[in-house]
Amino acid sequence: MNRRISAALIAVALTALACASVAPIPPTQPPRPGTPPVPSEFVPTAIPITPTYEGCAYMWGSQQLPELSAKLNATLQAKSMDVTGLAYAYGENCVYGDGHQTFGAMETDFRVGVKVKNVHDEAALGDWIFNVMHIILDLPPEDIEGPQPGRVDFDFKQPDPAELFVTVPIDKYRREATGLKGAELFRLFYTNP
Repeated sequence: MNRRISAALIAVALTALACASVAPIPPTQPPRPGTPPVPSEFVPTAIPITPTYEGCAYMWGSQQLPELSAKLNATLQAKSMDVTGLAYAYGENCVYGDGHQTFGAMETDFRVGVKVKNVHDEAALGDWIFNVMHIILDLPPEDIEGPQPGRVDFDFKQPDPAELFVTVPIDKYRREATGLKGAELFRLFYTNP
């Protein structure tokens, strides 16, 4: 679809260039006998341009989901004040020529921050993943935007500014994490850089 948009924009730009006024180049030598004279002025003829494409250009985008974030955060903090979360929809903005745009959600993604004593304690980190994923998977389906499963980005922080990031794709969790907890669950999703 983007190729069609690009081709249409190029066609409009070339048509506009062809219709632009062009100042004549004055002759540097007198014309030879028998050659027609060089016109002294170019008079452009207006060619009406009728837009044929009224679609939009797609760009990746996201939108905050404040109600879902509040619900998630309240549930997480009821379990522990060491965890916070937010939700957002990931998808595409359809941007029109006049500047307005519409958003289409592809999935709902989550960010979860967890304060831990040690980012190297794989068993504790895996238990956090287990507990948080069950809360997220229990959210009402009508609160989840988009047709495909999203992901949960965990940001584990310990007091002496060490951090560890782990991304858990929701579809992989459903397929492969059944019965896993602790370090085994952590290792399923963490790839040591």
